[in-house]
Amino acid sequence: MIIKYKIRFFSVILAFSMFMSLLIGVKFQSQWLNNLNLVGQQLIQHRSAFADVSFTYITQLGSVTFTLILTVILSLFFIYQKQYRLLAFLLVNVILFAGVVTQIIKHLVRNPRPIPQLLSEHGYSFPSGHTMIAILLYGTLIIIIQTKMKNSLLKYITIMMFLILIIAIPTSRIYVNVHYPSDILAGLTLGYGLLSISKHLFQIGDKHT
Repeated sequence: MIIKYKIRFFSVILAFSMFMSLLIGVKFQSQWLNNLNLVGQQLIQHRSAFADVSFTYITQLGSVTFTLILTVILSLFFIYQKQYRLLAFLLVNVILFAGVVTQIIKHLVRNPRPIPQLLSEHGYSFPSGHTMIAILLYGTLIIIIQTKMKNSLLKYITIMMFLILIIAIPTSRIYVNVHYPSDILAGLTLGYGLLSISKHLFQIGDKHT
């Protein structure tokens, strides 16, 4: 168990270190970051009618509207079940971290979005808000499911579906060209770090079940 905690601790440190490297790269318009974005865009942005439709729908699963509706439904469920610790865990991750913290960083960094866009988006790009939502909302649900659901096929299928969304939603943001790959990596690393801290503070999972 001690080894597990050490691995998790160092993974969080690594995640925040990567986020800070990306932040510095964006602020100073580093060449290595431009190369990273160029390679990432070339790998993902292979246009087709099927991909256009698929990624357009996938990206909506990380939208503010869908996130708020799902968060309200989950909040009401946790209140009904009197699971107030899980409720607080969800709201801190989604409202505070994915919402408030993301917007603060966006307005401090003020990095413009790429153009032209397949879907019209406004505001700043760094870090990706959809990516923060993906890892903080669906990551929260994975942790709760791991903690509360008994071992079953349904449990592992549900977890796998959420993991796919955590990958697919950020990928869709690069495909529709509203975010650079560096925005996505920033969202993933910062989101993972914040989710890990929240999990520890609320004592969700592990021996705290």
